[in-house]
Amino acid sequence: MTQVAQILIVDDEASIRLTLGALLKRTGYDVTPAENGMEAVALLEKHSFDLMLVDLKMPVMDGMQVVAAARKRQPDIAIIVLTGHGSLDTAVEGLHQGVFDYLLKTTEPAQVIERVKAGLASRSQRMRERTLLDVVGAAVQELRSTQSSGPAEAGTPNERAIMVGALHLDTWRQEASLGGRTLALTPTEFRVLLCLAEHAGTMLSYAHLVRCAQGYETDEMEAG
Repeated sequence: MTQVAQILIVDDEASIRLTLGALLKRTGYDVTPAENGMEAVALLEKHSFDLMLVDLKMPVMDGMQVVAAARKRQPDIAIIVLTGHGSLDTAVEGLHQGVFDYLLKTTEPAQVIERVKAGLASRSQRMRERTLLDVVGAAVQELRSTQSSGPAEAGTPNERAIMVGALHLDTWRQEASLGGRTLALTPTEFRVLLCLAEHAGTMLSYAHLVRCAQGYETDEMEAG
């Protein structure tokens, strides 16, 4: 069952909170409103959110302050800033804070939904990439430990199951698990891990990894 995305709406205007909240709820998201920055920070400390829509101009604590606070508490949250007008300075600051997008408050509802979906997709991709890096890192540690104690216990490319320490790869189903936990990987990500496992203990070049993962030749210069 797919988990419903959790969205935080931060705006001191009740009409904006209600309008955006109704729009996003109709689309199928769970929505939590906050009428000011302090309330938003309190919510961020208690609950996990996938995306935050935050008004740029608010009294006491403005939007960019809320963004900074959110980044400290929930680094992976996708952030869309709501504004009445564009500002170059704000845009530059937003880039440093990892803001996904800026939307005018007059933006059409369909475009709001489109950007929210894009922000959530971007967050999912970042987390997927992080998971892959964690898996690769764990596999490398397993390889190092097996190398220090003896030959790495990795299967051959023709075997259905390949194991390197706690990493288990089912080549028939193209499924991977680490310590019994199933990993949500794309086919390309699975092939990268399979390539690393098949060549346990060997330093692989960029070109070799691309050939393993994608099945085509590439030049070493492409790694630049």
